Amino acid sequence: MDPPARVWPAWLLAVVWGVGLALPALVRGELIGQPYTDLYPAVWGLWHAAEQWPGITATTVQLAFPDGMGFYFASPIKGWLAGILVPVLGVPATWNLLTLVARVATVGLAGHAARAWGLSTSGVLVVAAAFGCSAVFQGYAVEGIVEGTDGWTLALWAWAVARDKPVHGAIALALTIVSSWYLGAVACLLAVLATVRHRRALYTLGGVVLASPALLAFFSAFSGGAPLDPTTRAAMGAPLTLPSPGVLEGLNPFAITAYTGFALTTAAVASKRHWVLLALIPAILSLGWGPWYELPVLSALRFPYRWHLATLTILALAAGHLADRLRWGILIGPAIVLETLLLSPIEPVLPGAPAEVPAVYQHVDGPVLDVPGPVALPPGEVNLSRPRAQWFLYSQTRHGGPTPWAPDFNSVGADSAEHPAFQAVLPTLHQFDRVAGGTGDGPIPDDLLTHLQDLGVVWVVLHYRAPGATGMARLRGALIDQGAVMFDQDKERWLLRIPSG
Repeated sequence: MDPPARVWPAWLLAVVWGVGLALPALVRGELIGQPYTDLYPAVWGLWHAAEQWPGITATTVQLAFPDGMGFYFASPIKGWLAGILVPVLGVPATWNLLTLVARVATVGLAGHAARAWGLSTSGVLVVAAAFGCSAVFQGYAVEGIVEGTDGWTLALWAWAVARDKPVHGAIALALTIVSSWYLGAVACLLAVLATVRHRRALYTLGGVVLASPALLAFFSAFSGGAPLDPTTRAAMGAPLTLPSPGVLEGLNPFAITAYTGFALTTAAVASKRHWVLLALIPAILSLGWGPWYELPVLSALRFPYRWHLATLTILALAAGHLADRLRWGILIGPAIVLETLLLSPIEPVLPGAPAEVPAVYQHVDGPVLDVPGPVALPPGEVNLSRPRAQWFLYSQTRHGGPTPWAPDFNSVGADSAEHPAFQAVLPTLHQFDRVAGGTGDGPIPDDLLTHLQDLGVVWVVLHYRAPGATGMARLRGALIDQGAVMFDQDKERWLLRIPSG
């Protein structure tokens, strides 16, 4: 590829950034990421993809049992690799390994792309730091956004464009789209903007055709999504307020950020490259509002802040040119990294989440109902039930039993997929859930157990000490009175078996 001597500082940074910031979570034996949003659904998706390997399915009976529901794993690349790795390493180790590899490759290949665009050692390090070590990618890893960490595909596309290899570029763009719809959108925008320097960059848009089977699979799986409210989209846009540093304790560790930083912005402007003004286009798009969001493709984007990666790419390249002109330009790269760690709104050390499955689940050998269960909410609303995915999704990676719950995935997915027999008991179940507005003191129908039998549920897990749980003792007593058997328990949950009808 490129002479190692020109890019080795970028790869050194890649290892330190990609692995070093995750060491505390790894030492504790945890999953990389925090458990409050996307992590457990993403790990479940990785396991599910491994179970389906080598094929990719657009439906699953593991959710909304017994009928199943549409589902498409957001990272087919990691899903395919999981089919090879999970039987050998297990789910937690596979998740951590693929996360680390993606982080390292994103930084390292960004350096190779910079070299292809004509930068020397200092500029290569700046691009690797500004792009691969950005707060956006750090936020993806913090939140467990499985498809977000694969920035290496975009870097591979940029390398092909710089080398004037349109066929390779089209393949790389298809790979970028498959790795993440948002990275794919960024690549398509950059393919147009790159014609300022490489006219044949437009040819790489042929990758959209190559990726069309994956696009069709996604839209067939999640065909029932409602149009996004403009106010909600704007809320998911790039924040315009000055962020509080993520290095401080007690901050909300969500990934929505468009942090650029003083060092990168100053270096990009000081480069005096006229094309740096092109960064204004994705910067404006990242705000999430404007008449252009009425257009067909843009109207489907739910997280406009992710356009920020296109802004970063342009600024990073400009800053890299400045670094190569200055005698002390090699210092700009470390300055960008240090500023991101200390001043960006994302915490610098990657958090971890429990990788164990509670012991009571070892008995589960069939369909299982966890109460309280998930609550699907419209996009933009804070969903306090997200951590429950550790019960009803992540535990499946150990016992394999399906759940009647039909969760949403970032508000994409149909909760109407729930079986009629399950819909009949939802009002009863939700009354034991404060998140759903329940008080736990409503009536319990005499045929509750019969409905569960009709549904095919074999096990019920009552999380009586979980946040949001209320009145669980009443529910347990009612189920036992109707014929359920108390089977096992620990300090947080009861396991009941439902006799066959």
